[in-house]
Amino acid sequence: MDNDELQEEQVKKFIKEYGPWIVAGLVIGLGSMFTWRNYQAAQDSAAQAKTSAYEQVLEQLQNSDGLANTEFANTALTEFEGSSYAALTRMQLAAIAVNDGDLDEAAQLLSMAIKETSRVELQSLISLRLARVEIARGEFELAQKALANVANDGFTALKKEVEGDLLFAQGQLSAAKTAYAQAIGLSASGANPFLQMKLDNLAAN
Repeated sequence: MDNDELQEEQVKKFIKEYGPWIVAGLVIGLGSMFTWRNYQAAQDSAAQAKTSAYEQVLEQLQNSDGLANTEFANTALTEFEGSSYAALTRMQLAAIAVNDGDLDEAAQLLSMAIKETSRVELQSLISLRLARVEIARGEFELAQKALANVANDGFTALKKEVEGDLLFAQGQLSAAKTAYAQAIGLSASGANPFLQMKLDNLAAN
């Protein structure tokens, strides 16, 4: 078995073992770190009309059963173009794409979302999600580039965890174990169960 085949087998193993966790992190875990309420609280009162429009789109997206039923979001994206509202909308669409199993579309949406906002914390969150998607796609260099864009200190622990996922997917098990342990140490609220399971799994091998 040559190096390419070995890497392919490692990727398949990674996705089989951690695929559900990647999706959970994309759709649930990371989302809780930057809720719409926190974002809304920081906005100027003059933006209430756009805020209301975004909330309507968000509600529709959350009730959507797939990307095929999100054409209405295109109109909103035209209205929100060049703003954090557009970035947030694309993030929601990317989450739907992940649920649809369309990782290529999710990666494209997240790459576009980063360009829509100048807010460092939002760019960092999007970059973390993009890194997870690129790992799942087996695009390790792109995942590394996405991680390099995570500049907000509030995401240090999550960044280290995703670094661990990337190292694991590349077969660097010892380095992945170290990264997971560092992520636990950096987490102010303690390790999440999925992270602890990843570390325990590596410790057992």
